[in-house]
Amino acid sequence: MKFNKLIAKKRYVIERTFGGIKKWFRAGVARYKGIAKTHTQHVLEAIAYNLKRAPRDNCI
Repeated sequence: MKFNKLIAKKRYVIERTFGGIKKWFRAGVARYKGIAKTHTQHVLEAIAYNLKRAPRDNCI
């Protein structure tokens, strides 16, 4: 119980990120065979997530 209270704030940020990626990009399923292709899929999902969450005011 005490351990959970200690890590809850940091864990929330991480879990929210993975939840958003899973919801927006259906990231719960690997679409490709092989570690390299699956890794590339995850990297591209992370890039897309960051672009989606980026503030729009500083865009050129």
